[in-house]
Order: sequence, then C-alpha cells, then structure tokens
Amino acid sequence: MRRMSQTQVGSKFLPTNHRKRCDETKPVCKLCKKLGIECVWRQPGTERKNTKRRKSQAIKVRVSSIEKTSGFSPTHTLIDTLRTNVKLPAKYEPQVNVFSLPFICHLSDTESRYLDYYINYVSATLSLLPQETNYLLSLYIPLAVHNKAILNGLIGWSGLFLAGTKSEETPMKYIQNAVDLCDKTLKSDKLTISDKLELVCLFFILCAAEICVGDVKNWYDIFGRLHKFILNECNGNLKTLLGLLGDTEGAKWLLSNFLYHDVLSSSSHEKGTLFPIDQYCEALNIIPGTTQLMDSSSVCDPLQGCVRPMFVLLGQIINTRNKLDKMQEDLNIIKDRDSYRQKRFEFLTTLEQDFEELETRIKNTDPHTPSLLLLKDDKELEDHLTLFEIYKLSLRIYLRYMMRKTPPALPEIQLMLQELTLCMDVIMDTNVQSGLCFALMVAGISCVDPVDREQMEARLRSFSSKFPVKNFELVLILIRKAWELNKDGSQCVNWFDISESMGWYLSLA
Repeated sequence: MRRMSQTQVGSKFLPTNHRKRCDETKPVCKLCKKLGIECVWRQPGTERKNTKRRKSQAIKVRVSSIEKTSGFSPTHTLIDTLRTNVKLPAKYEPQVNVFSLPFICHLSDTESRYLDYYINYVSATLSLLPQETNYLLSLYIPLAVHNKAILNGLIGWSGLFLAGTKSEETPMKYIQNAVDLCDKTLKSDKLTISDKLELVCLFFILCAAEICVGDVKNWYDIFGRLHKFILNECNGNLKTLLGLLGDTEGAKWLLSNFLYHDVLSSSSHEKGTLFPIDQYCEALNIIPGTTQLMDSSSVCDPLQGCVRPMFVLLGQIINTRNKLDKMQEDLNIIKDRDSYRQKRFEFLTTLEQDFEELETRIKNTDPHTPSLLLLKDDKELEDHLTLFEIYKLSLRIYLRYMMRKTPPALPEIQLMLQELTLCMDVIMDTNVQSGLCFALMVAGISCVDPVDREQMEARLRSFSSKFPVKNFELVLILIRKAWELNKDGSQCVNWFDISESMGWYLSLA
C-alpha cells in the first residue's frame, strides 16, 4: 500500500501528505524520525514480498523513541500507546455485556436458534467494533426481553440474514408480526419515553432486515416512516429528540445510526439529507470546523467505527452539491447578459470556495479516537486506520464528481483510484470489510481501464460470494450499468441517477 495509514503517536497525527515529505528525505524522512515511527515509503520499483496482503506498516512504533519520550517498555504495543496518550471522554462507559443476560426460556427451538444466530453471527458480521461495545447487542437484546415487537424483529432479521432471501416464510412471519405490533403501538394516545425509544429501535431493525436481503424499496418506506415519526416528535429539532428518547448513550447511537442511513441513501444523494448536517453535529457533539471536523463524541457507532467523521463530511458534500445545483438552476433562467455574467461569476466562485473548504476538511479530519480505543491489538488498529484512509480517498474522489463533475478518466482520479484499490485489498476478509460498500461504489464507477474493470468485477464477485449482505451485489449491478453508459470514462455518471432510473431506493449502508 503506497499511502501510510494515518495514526496517532502521543498528541501528533501523521499528515496525509506524508508521501511527498518522505520522498524528499529518503531513505528515512525527518518527520518519521521526529515522531518515532518506522518510515514505510518505498523507493520506486521496490516490490513488497507479500503482495497478496500488502500489509501497512504505518502503525509500527520505534521502541527506543517511545522509551525516551513516554517511559514505555518494549512490551508495549501501539494500542497501549494510544490508550495512554488519549483520554476517554468523561461520559464514556463500556456497554452492558449482553451475554450475561439470562436466557429467554419461553422461546421455541426455531426462535432460540435465530436469536442465537443474531447474537453470535449477525451482530458480529455487521459491527466494526468489538462485541462487548456493540449497540446491536447491548441496546437491542435487553429491549427484546420485554418487547415482543423487537424480539420478533430480531428473530425475523436473523432468519432473513441466514436465508439470504425474503422467500422464506418463517422469517417473514416474524417480520410481519413486528410490523403489526409497531402499528398497534403507534396508535396509542400517550407514548412513554421507553415506548418512543423502542419504536425507533424497531424501525431500524426492520430497515436493516430489508437492506441485508437486498431490498431496494421497502427499506426506504420504513425509513420514511421513521423520519415522519421523528419529525412529529421533535418538530424537526434533533437535539430535542434526544430528550424525548431519554438522552442516553443508546439514544445518541440511534441518532448516529439515522445519520449513517441518511447519507448512504440514494435519495439523499439526489435531494439532500433529511436533516441538516449541522443538526446532527449539534446533537452528537461534533464540531463542523471550516478546516477540520472534530468528532469527540463518546458514542461509538458499531456500523461506522472510527470512520464516522467521514460520513458527516459525506453529508456536507451531498448538501453542498444540492445547494450548487439550485444556484445553477437559478442561473439558467437569467435572460439579461450582464446579470448572467455576474451571477455566473458568483456561482463559480462559490463552487471553488466550497470545494477547497471540503477538500481541506477531508484531508485534515482525524478518526473518531474513542472508537480506536476499544480495539484489542495493533492488527485491529491497522485495519481500522486503513478503512479510514479508504474513506478519505473515496470522499476526495467523490467530491470531484459531485462538485466539479470531473470525468473518471482524468489522471487525477485514476491516481487516487490506484491507491484506493490497494487499500481496499488490505482489509478484504478482515473484520472491517462490512464498511466497504460506499468505497466499492466509488472505486467501481471510477474504473476506466479494462484491466481495472475486470479486477473490480472479480473483487466484487468474490466479496459477494463470501459476505451475506446483498447490497454489495446491487453495487456490482450499478457499476456495470455505469460502465455501459461511460465506456471510456469521459463523462461524470452519478450512481444515484442510475439507481433512480432503475426504480431503486438503494442503501449503501
């Protein structure tokens, strides 16, 4: 992998423009030496011995330097260094260990089998973070003990995940039972805080069940109902919603989960996010600075991990593009030549300023550190930092598509694509591979060279055969369609436009 994964030593982060500095100071760059880490940039023509894995060595710590600056012994790993030098937020508390809960003895054999499969496989497959900190378990399972709708939803979700299709009658029976119980609860004249929290959880469970089997319509209907419920409860103010749900860490995760599904929906890419990104930031204690987005929230999202700041930035890209499209529409109806010239100048100036600001944020924003502190060893840390680097590259490419309508054939895109695919190959078949859907879409539509397209299709075929979530198969369908429409890569083709033309409401979650 040509780019060094971004990591932290003490309070310093290795810059993303490190490659240039290393190239200028071969064989060992001064920056690496100063930070006390091993420089991994290779001179041109140097091949890796293990090209299959292409493991990044960016997180290796120079022991002698660490001993001098921090007093660590050689037995300490980088994850120890990270935990020692970065303090957890004051509000952070480990989640409840759901495996300590008593067994729900009244379940049938089928229900017990499905629930066990959910606890031990489904939740682990989808989560980027360790199971003991996974809200898919620590929030949902205790609620399922006393809430029949959530219990039915989890059993149905697990059954659909296992079957890989909605044609199986038994899982769908549980899903329908959950929907019926949801409708019954919504008719209640007075909902308690617990009722509201459990309803939001149920909506998400039903959405996830549909997405996992590759649904392209029903999931968005359910998500739309959840959006309407939230609007009715909080009058459009997300911070108010937290109070209505109990203002707990679990409630904050549900909001983080809504952000995640919002920015990865094809509908949001076309029309803009359902809530302004600033509202998400305010409710989740994220600071949307002009040069760097600061995510120090204590809530660690199992579906986003350390990458959450990049999803927030994705939402900002989507909404900025939506704003610019409206400016372009207003520009197109101006008849007076002088007025048109002035407005066009304002439009182009705004576009470039917005582009530069977003590009700077993407480059400068760091991973969500509390999520990294939950990891167990250096290998996990390396994988998560590589995933974060993947999203930095993906967003830089996507920013050019959305703002400048840059064709993928340009060398600027192709150079980043080569680096992106190398990074993706590093984390294939690891615990963080479930987070690759959006990045695979961006990489796929960026492929122009026949060899790159062939390799990308093989990569997605292999991934889809091993990974049970069906939206990766849908990504391959859209990528193929993009290649048909853009044979030589000279046009900028939007994946969400293709999704709309096929009648899909696709989720890249």
